[in-house]
Amino acid sequence: MRAKPTTALTGYEVLVATLWQWNISLCAGVTGGGVIHLLRYLRPWRDRYASSDLPRFFSIGEYAAGFIPLGHFLATGRPAAAIATTGAATKLLACGLSDAKLHDIPAVYIVPVSPYAAEGWGPLQDTSIHGSNIVEQLRAELGEDVFVLDSATALHAQLHRAGEVVSGGRPVVLVLVDEALRKPQGAPRRQPAKPKAHADDGAVDTFVGALRARSEGRRIVVLVGEELSRIEGISALTTRFCEAIASPLVWSINGANGVARDNPYGYGYILFGGNDEATRLWRSLGANDILLVLGAVPDEYTTNFEPVRVHSVFIVTGKQDGYGHVSGGFARCVEGASHSLRGPVAEALEAILDRLHKKPLKHRPAAIAPAELNSGTYAAASAGHVDLVDLYRRLDAWWPEGSIGFDDVCLAYKDRQYVTQRPNPNIRFHSFYRGSAMGGAFGAAVGASLGAPDAHVFAFTGDGCFRLFAGYLGEARRLGLVVFLLNNGKYSIVEQGLGKILPDVPSELYHADLEALDYAGIAEASGWDAVRLREDLSNLEELLARCLSHPKRSILVEMPVDARQELGKNPRLRNL
Repeated sequence: MRAKPTTALTGYEVLVATLWQWNISLCAGVTGGGVIHLLRYLRPWRDRYASSDLPRFFSIGEYAAGFIPLGHFLATGRPAAAIATTGAATKLLACGLSDAKLHDIPAVYIVPVSPYAAEGWGPLQDTSIHGSNIVEQLRAELGEDVFVLDSATALHAQLHRAGEVVSGGRPVVLVLVDEALRKPQGAPRRQPAKPKAHADDGAVDTFVGALRARSEGRRIVVLVGEELSRIEGISALTTRFCEAIASPLVWSINGANGVARDNPYGYGYILFGGNDEATRLWRSLGANDILLVLGAVPDEYTTNFEPVRVHSVFIVTGKQDGYGHVSGGFARCVEGASHSLRGPVAEALEAILDRLHKKPLKHRPAAIAPAELNSGTYAAASAGHVDLVDLYRRLDAWWPEGSIGFDDVCLAYKDRQYVTQRPNPNIRFHSFYRGSAMGGAFGAAVGASLGAPDAHVFAFTGDGCFRLFAGYLGEARRLGLVVFLLNNGKYSIVEQGLGKILPDVPSELYHADLEALDYAGIAEASGWDAVRLREDLSNLEELLARCLSHPKRSILVEMPVDARQELGKNPRLRNL
């Protein structure tokens, strides 16, 4: 009996099915001529709890859409996709792409190009070499991780390679060529599971042997970086590790998510927004010390371009070629011997602990960290403004369990961690500081809420950042977001910094002033709940109860803050 013929799939259908195989259930962006033949196969996103057997499409402006995969991944551990048409739409989407690359976040960015047959004929939003030459622009940033889907016969192989990149923890760009993707294709091929990596016993023995030999009689300082923030249960392990070797621990901005608040050896955040005790410890590193690096890379907010002068550095990482791992990764900024152990960090740490339990190190143990990680007094806010020290402390005591937070490029991403000092077990905060794109935290918060609808999602943003996402508030009004907006009428990080960099220049030449807007009113007009926090915080408790009482309606909290209340340190000023 003859087999029943199957309906051939177009390349677009193969692409949609492949996204689903990659565990991508969410796509976000804006429709347009270049993507209509793809979007016809995606159902609209209408409800946070609706089930589907294919990815769904959430319609929101491209700038916010570009950051949605970042927040979605950090909230769920699963990748998502962002989609835009040609022209300015692609450029807007690519702002989020930059931070996905800089923070090693797996994501898929889908953009089209002008019809090949129209090259030289002046097509609308010309992407050819005569116009924006957009493919080469994208390749300048992502290199071979840009896949131009222009061949029906090569489509499956290209998607297979792209899937390997995504599963390896990096973003990709899929470039749609309509002429090729409209053609019939074979059924999508299932992406084989990536073999699970393991820490090699011989490599662990060599690493521990070198650590034992080089650390004898010396101090060991541990640095935790962003890589650990994505490992389930790692904070308890880093506590066990520090207790086993009695060594002090410092962490980067996002590395805090790999550290437990009650780690007795936790000395705080370093450098940008860093705590005083951690900064002193970091500055004290010298030629007789050992630095043990767990999943950190030497970005400007972590090392500030300064060489680390230690006797030896020992690096544990599961990354092979992520951002910051070029030219030897952390080892390139160290003036001393370097030793690396590559493999799953949690497994590697357990293996190291097992060996140290059998034969302890003979290093110099450290004292536990003091309860207070900052010295001196905090700057006060002037009359008529919220005291951010009081606010951050009260919020730190309130955060609901299972929360996720994002710090935008505003005073909060420098000051919040300085005041609160240690990570909070109820909330994981993330900052996309490497790209430092103002307003990006909003798109990330949207992505987190779409991916984890039962989580409490918070964001701190500024009045300058607000201008980059205000037009997208309507689409997010039913997501239950809570956005704290710092209103100080300034690009305040610039204002604070230029007073030190250009002390003899009149402040009007900082160009940091902002026109006053009714931020709460704009939010309310967009369907949000909105409230203004009183300067004395007298309505804070009522406000916080309100944040949780209507879980499906987003709320914006406008706060009058003082741009001159300088809290967290900004060592980057020395580079400007």
